Amino acid sequence: MHLDEAGVSFTGLSSEEARRRLSTYGKNELLSEEKESRFLMILRLIKDPMGLMLLGLAVIYVFLGERTDAIILLIAYVPITAIDVILGAHAERAIGKLKSTFRPTAQVFRDGALTDVSILELVPGDVMALEEGQTIPADGTLSTTTELRINEASLTGESEPLRKQDRDDLSAGTSVLSGRGVLEVTATGPHTKFGKILVLLRASKEELSPLQRKIHHLIKLIIRIASVLVVILFGLEIFRGKPFLQALLSALTFGMAAVPEEFPLVFTLYLSLGAWRLARGGVLVKSLPAVETLGGVDVICTDKTGTLTEGKFRLTELIPYTSMETNELWEFAILACEPIITDSMEKAIFEKAPARPDVTQWTLVHDYPFETDGKHMSHGWRGASQQTLLTMKGAVEGVLAHCRLTAEEKQTILNRTIELASQGYRLLGLAGKHAPLTGLRPRDEEGLTFLGIMAFSDPIRSSAKAAIQTCQREGIVVKMITGDHPLTAHAVADQLELAHSHAALYSGADLLGLSHEARQEAFRTGAIFSRVTPEQKYELVQALKDQGKIIAMTGDGVNDTPALKIADVGISMGDTATDAARATSKLVLLQNDFDGIVQAVLEGRRIFSSLRKSFSYLVSFHVPIVLLAFLPPALGMGDVFLPIHIILLHLVVHPVSAFTFENHPVVKQNKSREVLDKTTFLTAILSGSLVTLTALAPFFFYPDWQIEQKRSFSINVFLIGNLGFVLLETIPIFTTRLFFTVFLLLSSTLIFYLNFMSKALHVQAILPIGYLVSSLLGLGSSLPSLIIRKSRNA
Repeated sequence: MHLDEAGVSFTGLSSEEARRRLSTYGKNELLSEEKESRFLMILRLIKDPMGLMLLGLAVIYVFLGERTDAIILLIAYVPITAIDVILGAHAERAIGKLKSTFRPTAQVFRDGALTDVSILELVPGDVMALEEGQTIPADGTLSTTTELRINEASLTGESEPLRKQDRDDLSAGTSVLSGRGVLEVTATGPHTKFGKILVLLRASKEELSPLQRKIHHLIKLIIRIASVLVVILFGLEIFRGKPFLQALLSALTFGMAAVPEEFPLVFTLYLSLGAWRLARGGVLVKSLPAVETLGGVDVICTDKTGTLTEGKFRLTELIPYTSMETNELWEFAILACEPIITDSMEKAIFEKAPARPDVTQWTLVHDYPFETDGKHMSHGWRGASQQTLLTMKGAVEGVLAHCRLTAEEKQTILNRTIELASQGYRLLGLAGKHAPLTGLRPRDEEGLTFLGIMAFSDPIRSSAKAAIQTCQREGIVVKMITGDHPLTAHAVADQLELAHSHAALYSGADLLGLSHEARQEAFRTGAIFSRVTPEQKYELVQALKDQGKIIAMTGDGVNDTPALKIADVGISMGDTATDAARATSKLVLLQNDFDGIVQAVLEGRRIFSSLRKSFSYLVSFHVPIVLLAFLPPALGMGDVFLPIHIILLHLVVHPVSAFTFENHPVVKQNKSREVLDKTTFLTAILSGSLVTLTALAPFFFYPDWQIEQKRSFSINVFLIGNLGFVLLETIPIFTTRLFFTVFLLLSSTLIFYLNFMSKALHVQAILPIGYLVSSLLGLGSSLPSLIIRKSRNA
């Protein structure tokens, strides 16, 4: 049934006129996204601490007369900054692709037909159909309304819903709580009330996640400590009588070594690439921190219909409980449906009707929306001869409460309901009456005749059973939430082999009768929750969070939004999701498929595992580079690292940390929710410290060696030790291990045995035996990490 069947008809704009108005008024976007200008990008690069120190050291070399070193540093400035730009651009492209994937639509009359149009293409004069849960994308005036209630809290701050009537004005940014209407658009984009406010007040930046805040705090702390140590080192060098510029050179070299700029870069890059991969799989990420949270999900609270099942209903049977003629019975069934058919169960009713009755004679006069307590809805109609009738459909128990039946008759119907539900059917009760209508819902809905039970089949998704098994294998608890009869849910759970017992099945009525403590226990142990209220969904999520669990919650309706909002990862489901659900959620699934949720969680775990490996590597890398840049000059032993060495090492660590560990499979799930738990962090510190002690060996045992010889030994120990860290973190990725083994061994060989490189890097060729010994010592210093790792995995 369409709007014209309810006594309303619309033409709307022609496609050609809509295109003309679009070119005149522009796209319907409140604020176009501002891209960073070239000037701001250049300014950001100039302000980069690493770049500033690099340029400062080049100037110092010029004053010292070391023009070759100055030129090398200036040349190195390009790739060092370019790597940051390239990695940043890579992340931006991933985010850009993610944003371009999702384009919300509205139902608009074009060329006389109701069609889906991108909200960006709405223009003044468009005639748009409004439905429950929709966020209104433009200002307009209502043409027709049916029990329409609007939430204007986004503009007025008042959460009390307002009832709207014909010719009332609506504003963009408000949302439909219940009812329906048709809106004629009067203003779009920045010309709307909401748009004018946003022009004055730019959108706030996305809130940082707890891990992002930790990283930013850690970097600020390290920079403060490093700044103090730079001053101390400079003072010590001056105190020993070292020339001013040489002392400044040593201090700034340490400063370059201490800046941990890779951590936020790697974090943003990994999350951006992960979000882009999720988008390619049909999961859109609205907030990057949600990708981080995905990796730690313990419990998935999922809807049944359309997620675990196909959501493609087929009306198997309309079982009559009245002597009414078949044609009239089907007329009641069709008049119990919404005037605008969007629900798949109502479509199934139309498809099953043996010969569609003529309902054009009926005009809708009262539309009583879905009532969450009784889980039913009803419509009041007036016929061509001014006769009136009321139709109702919904949960069998809720419909029975409004019917004139004896206790015995009710029990007979309930017994039949139990029988059908235990076979996995989804059931709707149908009732109605021919009687005068008052417009008062309680009076109009009393004294109905129970007409029949509609039994719908909804096959489980082919991918859902395997996805459930994956969750149970990975230690992820799945809790099914459904509006169906408890026995229907139980039958579906049996088909899916979802781990549960009969005692783990709770209905909304069961929960209502429990004490607070008993409900908390039910939420913890329950596997199936049927016919729960929005408040109970909210309480379920909150109770699980209070127990220390990380919760993913799915939903598609307005009644799901409270639970979606407080869940760690709120997920709106498929094309049927209301705008309210999409606005509240952190992830949007383009298809109602439970396997998509599971794959998103597993992808989150891969990203989290990759971050853990990369951060562990970065700590192991930075400890020796910082200690070797500080201790030898502080103790008067000379400089192990010069600026050119720091540059060389950063050219290695940026690509290694950025791409070596990205998107690696999870070999074994680490139950810790910290990217660097205490054991991993201390292991990385220990490994880095052992590399440092090993690299300093010639300074203690061979004091007569020239500084170039000591430096050569130390740098090779560091490079090969770094290779050990890479090998440990990339097990069992053979191609990655092979590539970086060849890369680092070739690099160390070229550094020491090509004359022009050894001169430029102020090192000397090492005798083969010295190269072998330093290489073995470097690899050996990473062995404790391997031993500790194996003992933890044992």
